[in-house]
Amino acid sequence: MIETEEDRYSRLRMIPWWDQALLAGSKVLVVGAGALGNEIIKNLALVGVGSVLIVDFDVVEASNLSRGVLFRPEDEGTPKAAAAANAARAINPDCSFYQLAADITHQVGLGVFRWADVVICGLDNREARLAVNRACWKVTRPWVDGATEAFQGVARVFTPPEGPCYECTLGEQDQKIMAVRDSCGFFAREAYRQGRTPTTPTTSSVIAGVQVQEAIKLLHNHAGCLAGKGFFFDGLTYDCFTIDYEVREDCLSHETFEHIIETDLESSSATLADVMRVAEDHLGDEVVIDLPSEMVTGFACRQCGARVSFRRLLRAISADEARCPDCGRERVPEVVAECRCGSSFESAPLAELGFGIMDIVAVRSGERTVQVEISGDAAKLFEE
Repeated sequence: MIETEEDRYSRLRMIPWWDQALLAGSKVLVVGAGALGNEIIKNLALVGVGSVLIVDFDVVEASNLSRGVLFRPEDEGTPKAAAAANAARAINPDCSFYQLAADITHQVGLGVFRWADVVICGLDNREARLAVNRACWKVTRPWVDGATEAFQGVARVFTPPEGPCYECTLGEQDQKIMAVRDSCGFFAREAYRQGRTPTTPTTSSVIAGVQVQEAIKLLHNHAGCLAGKGFFFDGLTYDCFTIDYEVREDCLSHETFEHIIETDLESSSATLADVMRVAEDHLGDEVVIDLPSEMVTGFACRQCGARVSFRRLLRAISADEARCPDCGRERVPEVVAECRCGSSFESAPLAELGFGIMDIVAVRSGERTVQVEISGDAAKLFEE
C-alpha cells in the first residue's frame, strides 16, 4: 500500500524498501565537516536520520563559504562541527545533531565509532582515513569514504570484518610515503595533517550524494551497495566507473575486538589502574594493557642535554611539546609500549594521558584478552 498522506517524508516512503522509522532510529558518525561533510550532513538531515555526530577539529574560514552550504559569514572562527550541527538542526528539527571538535587521529575513542551504525568520512589526507579505517575494523562498523580534487571524486564502501579495507587499496608507493611520514617526527606529521585540497561545491555535492545513498543502503541492508568497491567520477568528461578492490593478505588493519566491556568510567577521572581492575574481574590477576600508541615517559635533548619526565601517548603529543624549551630543538622521546601494575603513569587520568573520548582499552592476560570501553563519556558527548 502506498501512503498518500503528505508529510515531510511522504515521497521517500514511496520507495518500496524505504523504512523511515529505521532511519529515525539510526546513528551516523560524520568525520569531517568541510566541503564533503557539509553536503553529507545536509543530506542526512533531509532524509531524517535520527542521530548524527559531527567530528572536525578545524574552524570555519572565509574559503569555506564557497564550498559549504551550512556555513555563513558570521560562522568564521566557529568550530566547523558546531556551525554545521546548528545549521542541520534548522533544516530538520526531527533529528539530533551532536558535535565534537576533535582530531580523529587521536582524540576520538573507539567507543565513538562503536556508537554509530555507519561512519561517513569527508577527509583530505591518508593518515586520517587510515585512523578511521583501523577504528572501524576494530569495532566492526561499516564506513563510506569520499574524496574530491577539483572536478574529480571517488566514493567507496568498506564493511568490516569482511572484504578489503582502505589500507588494502593503498599501492606500494602510498605505503612508502606513509612510512616516511610516520618516521619523520612530530613536526612533519603535524604539517601533513594541515593539508589543503582544491575542490568545487558541485563535485562535493555529487560525491557526498553517492556517499549518503550508500549509507542509506547499508542501514537498510540493501544488497546493491558498493561494498568493497569504489565509484569514480570525472566532472570534466563525465566518465564514471566502478572498481573492485582486493583483500591484501598482509594488511595490518584487519584487527577486530571481540570482548568489549562497557563501563561507567569517564576519561576525565578514570585511570589505567581502574581499567586493569575492570579487566581483572574477567581475566584474573597480572593483566597487561597494550597501549594504542607508545607512551612517552620522558624527553631528552641531544643538543643541550636536558631531560624531563613526561606522560602522554606519542600520538597525542604536538610539535610544540616535543621541542626543547631551552634550545628549541626537537627532543628524543623515551617510550614504553604497555602498562602493567606499578607503571609510573597508571594513576593518571586517561584524558591527561592522551586517550580519546569514549576510548576502548585492550587488556590481556596470557592468551586471553578483553577490551574495556570508557562508556561514561557518552553522557556528556550526547547530551541534548
